[in-house]
Amino acid sequence: MASTNPQPPQMLPTITTTPTRLTTIQKVKSNLLFNSTLSELNGAMGDLGTYIPIVLSLTLSKNLNLGTTLIFTGFYNFLTGAMYGVPMPVQPMKSIAAVALSDPSFGIPEIMASGILTGGILLVLGFTGLMKLAYKLIPLCVVRGIQLAQGLSFALTAIKYVRKVQDLPKSKSLSDRDWFGFDGT
Repeated sequence: MASTNPQPPQMLPTITTTPTRLTTIQKVKSNLLFNSTLSELNGAMGDLGTYIPIVLSLTLSKNLNLGTTLIFTGFYNFLTGAMYGVPMPVQPMKSIAAVALSDPSFGIPEIMASGILTGGILLVLGFTGLMKLAYKLIPLCVVRGIQLAQGLSFALTAIKYVRKVQDLPKSKSLSDRDWFGFDGT
């Protein structure tokens, strides 16, 4: 009679996989590959279409150095795109520009200080993870209200530029515009 001792089932070796964390170099290599979708390109062109007029108006009205601004903006956009996969959005810059264009006492030092402070705050929020908390706590209607205020500020500044003859390099409004000339000046 054969033994009825059952053999223990063969145990397969358990393979534990640990989630692999990409190193910084691997992330940069992955982010530098051009695998963007059309919507990403569309968003980039929309931001560029907003950014260029803002920078040009600040250059003319506040004597902002255009070459330095474009070089460092390009460098930082490349750097953030390589590190995070998306370039820095221009919304904080639009807020700073709206105030700079609408307030005559807001000069280059104030623009620089507000840019450094905005960058520092975003850096702290990003590193500490508080950005997710801020995203959850701030309602979308507040964000939309700020965007509306920015748009109205730009519109009122544009109306001022249309109503009066402008000496943009000196950031001064001159006399009222003659509306009956061939070119409106």
